[in-house]
Amino acid sequence: MENFNITHAIEDEVLFVNSLRNAKDLPTLRSSYNTIVHCRGGRILVEVGGKQQVKVTPGQLLLIPAGKLVEPMLVSTDVEASALLISDRMLKSVLGNQINIWNKAMYMKEIYVIEGNSWLAGIQEYTRTIFSHEKVPMLSREIIVSFMRTLLLMICEELLTHDDMMLTTDPSTIHDKEIFNQFLQLLSNQEQKRQKVAYYANQLNISPKYLSSITKRVSGKNPMRWITESTMQDCYSLLTETDMSIKEISHKLGFPNSSFFSQYFREQASVTPMEYRSDHKRAVR
Repeated sequence: MENFNITHAIEDEVLFVNSLRNAKDLPTLRSSYNTIVHCRGGRILVEVGGKQQVKVTPGQLLLIPAGKLVEPMLVSTDVEASALLISDRMLKSVLGNQINIWNKAMYMKEIYVIEGNSWLAGIQEYTRTIFSHEKVPMLSREIIVSFMRTLLLMICEELLTHDDMMLTTDPSTIHDKEIFNQFLQLLSNQEQKRQKVAYYANQLNISPKYLSSITKRVSGKNPMRWITESTMQDCYSLLTETDMSIKEISHKLGFPNSSFFSQYFREQASVTPMEYRSDHKRAVR
């Protein structure tokens, strides 16, 4: 990330990148941050999560949840874009119960692009002011947290108007959503994600059956599906963003051996790990 002009707004909780000139480095932003990219000019085409192609044009926001792999596919020469990086902890702290909207849109409905509409111009001008290097306000943390809450709530408001967010009646309770969000957080923080459902249920002090019923009720998918999808995101990332061997990746992600890892990967991706790396690998700097 040293290629970017980064402002550390609140230690490592909130980072602001004024200009994404070297757009091929977009994937380096993923790590543990939720990323909001504002496209002001040109266009960007990315692949999100190893499968979905997303186009971003001027006036739109690209929303990438923490841990999602972003693969730039096409970036116009006249692109102008900035990015706001927010840690999971800060996102949850700022949004409170409204984190349910973000999680549903990002992880369940996979809505990654929204229109900024009329409010975005004002937000952009305010962003430049509070993240300026020239003068740091004495109440900078309070100002930034308030700004973050306003911005994220405006984004959530836009997400709520998306057709995919209103297609079905939600049978889950607030308590269900809280547990589901905790489950997603555990998955995000776990280096070796391919664990049994019972492992995550124990961490949440509930039974595996209860976790399964809640996850199914909130998201329509069972917890093992979430575990598999999250594991595959780490597989994609390590294959494309590092020079680690298949054996090293297998060990890092907690597989018993490289043969088992390769079989697991092929069952999910329909290609071998080496075939996927060959098709998607970027030069590691």
